[in-house]
Parts: sequence; C-alpha cells; structure tokens
Amino acid sequence: MFIYFQPTDVKDPAIRPLIEQDSKTLQRLLPEIPQWVKNPDYDRIDWLNKLVENMWPYIDTAICKTARNIAKPIIAEQIPKYKIDSVEFEKLTLGSLPPNFPGMKVYVTDEKELIMEPVLKWAGNPDITIAVKAFGLKATVQVVDLQVFAAPRITLKPLLPVFPCFANIYVSLLEKPHVDFGLKLLGADAMAIPGLYKFVQVLIVFVVLLFDGRVG
Repeated sequence: MFIYFQPTDVKDPAIRPLIEQDSKTLQRLLPEIPQWVKNPDYDRIDWLNKLVENMWPYIDTAICKTARNIAKPIIAEQIPKYKIDSVEFEKLTLGSLPPNFPGMKVYVTDEKELIMEPVLKWAGNPDITIAVKAFGLKATVQVVDLQVFAAPRITLKPLLPVFPCFANIYVSLLEKPHVDFGLKLLGADAMAIPGLYKFVQVLIVFVVLLFDGRVG
C-alpha cells in the first residue's frame, strides 16, 4: 500500500484565453491543439473515439494476438545477433486506455477507392512483460510508459456493390511514427545478459513498425 499526502498550498492553474497568450506560449501549445482545429482538411471524429473506447477490450485482444505473430519471425532473426537463447511474452495487453484520434482527412477518388488519414495519439497503460533466456540466465523485462504517435493512411479498395463494400484494406504510414517507452529490468540476472536492453528496444520498435502492412 502506498500512502501520500497532497500539499495544502496547491493552487488552481491560471486560465487565460488563447488571444492573451504570447507567441512562445502559443508555439508550445500548438502540438496539443487537435488537428481539426489547425487544418480545415481534417474532420472532427468524436464518434470514432467513442466507438474505439467501447470496443477497446476486443481491439486489445486482436492487436496483441497479431503482435505475437509479428514478433515471432523478428525474434527468430534477431536473437542470434544478441546471443540470446529464447524470448517469450509472459504478459501482453495494451491496458485499459484506448488511443485517441484528434482528426481525420478523407479522400474520395475516381479509382474506386476510399482513402482515410487519421491522426493517432496513444499514451496507454500496457502490461507487457518479456522473459529472456541467455548464457544460462533468465531475465524479465517490463515495458512501461509506452507512447505512440502516428499518421496512418488507410485505403479501402476496390470498392464493391456487395458487403462489406470493399475487397481489401491497405494500411501504411505517412511518416515514421513516434514510439517512446521505458524498460524496467526485473530480477537479479537482468543486467548480466549483454545487449538485453538494446534487444528489447529493437523488438518493440520492429513490432510497431510492421503494423504498416496489408489486411485483406
């Protein structure tokens, strides 16, 4: 149990209209302003955020199952470089906090396709624990404070006159996503395995990047 005391001298932050802010403050706040406010080409999509929030437990399970499948060949390719015997996910869940979509741009073309470009921001509370065996030792690594900011492009094509009204879904990334996380080494043997920290970093980044692909 953790017990903490809230300071008695805490004051409410000052609230001022944007028009009263100086240029430096506005530049600092700009990344936090939703895309649909900054760019008229983007639409507000509160409905999508509500949908994802309600479906998140099922989306979490589906994503984690896919992540395990994606990770298998990556692990097989990478472990010889780090002289690691085996790597397994002991726990893998993205937690209870769903991603947020601050806005989305939609294109309708003459090519019988629909193109969507949502902005994705996710700062979740995942529970990801990886067990690594090497040099006769076992170490456990926990991924903490995982954040992903990405700009995917989702293309539905070709469009068809029968449900679900498209044949394939193509997902790509318009730019390199921002992936930030911390690693917590558990167990006395964790620091005894050379390259362990770097290996887990590479594994997590590869799994995120390889979600850039095709579903169909």
